[in-house]
Amino acid sequence: MRTFAAIGLAVGIALLWAPMSAPAAPKALVEVKATLRGEVLAEGLAKAGDSVNEGDPLVFVKTQTGRAVAARATVDGRVAEMLVGLGTVIRDLGTVVARIEPK
Repeated sequence: MRTFAAIGLAVGIALLWAPMSAPAAPKALVEVKATLRGEVLAEGLAKAGDSVNEGDPLVFVKTQTGRAVAARATVDGRVAEMLVGLGTVIRDLGTVVARIEPK
């Protein structure tokens, strides 16, 4: 009888442990799109690896009226990739300018 109890206990522990030891699935990268057209400026340009919070400016552009935010972080996380750099001209609204790995 003790053998069955020991086996039952071992199986129960294994079932409880399995979900805790499974690796978490990586979160999909979030694409950030430009909301303004213009030439990308160096000042305020985010870099891959930067930690960002939702709403933080990622890209500034030169417009006819001056400097303006072309894209902001849409989630909290880490900038995984910047797709524009100094001097890039964003011609189309909705152009993907960065990818963020969410927290």
